[in-house]
Amino acid sequence: MAESSTVPVTPSQLQKDLVGLTPERRIAGRNLSKADVLVYRVGGRRLAVKDYRARPFLARHTVGRLLVSRECRAYERAGAILGLAPFLGRLGPLTLATAWIDAIPLPDLPRGSTTPEVFDRLDAVVAGLHFHGVAMSDLHHRDVLVAADGSVHVVDLAMAFVLGPRPGWLRRRLFERFCAQDRLSAARMRARFTGGSEDEALAALDPATRRLWSAGRRIKRLWDRLRGSS
Repeated sequence: MAESSTVPVTPSQLQKDLVGLTPERRIAGRNLSKADVLVYRVGGRRLAVKDYRARPFLARHTVGRLLVSRECRAYERAGAILGLAPFLGRLGPLTLATAWIDAIPLPDLPRGSTTPEVFDRLDAVVAGLHFHGVAMSDLHHRDVLVAADGSVHVVDLAMAFVLGPRPGWLRRRLFERFCAQDRLSAARMRARFTGGSEDEALAALDPATRRLWSAGRRIKRLWDRLRGSS
C-alpha cells in the first residue's frame, strides 16, 4: 500500500531535501528505455524517484526526456485516484517522484495466492484511469503491485496516452483503442495468474475489446503462416 506521506509537496523543496542523500534502494531499469527507480526516505516516509540520468547520453536526452514528460502529464491528469501512487512532481528533465508503494509485483507473488478479487481490483483501477482520461496502453504484469492488505496498484505511466481536455475525433479513437488494450491486458493477466480460462476471461469483456482481441489473433495467424510457423 502507499505510505501516507509528509514529504514536501513542492518539487523544488523536494530537490533540496534529496541533495546529498543516499538512496535506500536502487531498482535498475530493465533496458535503455526504462528508468532506474531510487527509493529514498525523506521526513520519515519513503518516496520513489524515477531517474533516467544513468542511461547513455542519446537515450536519456531523447527517450528519457519524452517519457518523463508523458508520465508527468498522465499523473497530473489522473489526479489522486484509487490504486495510483501520489505524484510528487517533476524534479528535472530526467526525473520525477511519487510516493513509494510498499507492495509486491504480481509475478513475484507466491504461486496460487492470486485470487480473482485481485483482478477485480485491478479492473477498478484501470477503469478509474480511463474515467479520468488516461490509458496506460502498455499494461504489463510487472506494473501491477499487490499490497499485504490486498489492495492493488499500478505503476509506470511512461507510455500512457492522455485524452486531453478538447480531443478531436482521431484522438478519441486512439484513446478508445488504448483503453481496450488495457482491458484486454488485464483480462489475459486474470487468466494467467489465477489459472482460469483465457477464453472465459475475454468473453466477459465488452464487444469492442473482444473485436480487438480477435483482430490480433488473425494478424498473429497470418504472420505465423508468412514465416512458416505451425
